[in-house]
Amino acid sequence: MSAMGRHRRPTVPQLPADADVCLRAIADEEPVVEEGVVVFPDSTVPYAYRTVHRPDGGTERHLVRLDPPPPCLPR
Repeated sequence: MSAMGRHRRPTVPQLPADADVCLRAIADEEPVVEEGVVVFPDSTVPYAYRTVHRPDGGTERHLVRLDPPPPCLPR
């Protein structure tokens, strides 16, 4: 059977992973803040992150490397 005459379905658009949080900030007209600690794949270094979703649709992202504490000094 030939492929001619067949219709292809359009691709389904993919929403960003944080679309629900962005929409909540817009709908509630209040900033929504997400905070946490993440370790990226193939790494052992932790990072603190803070994402602020603003009611105007904008987003601010901050990422800070968490250095390990200094070793204990002998007494």
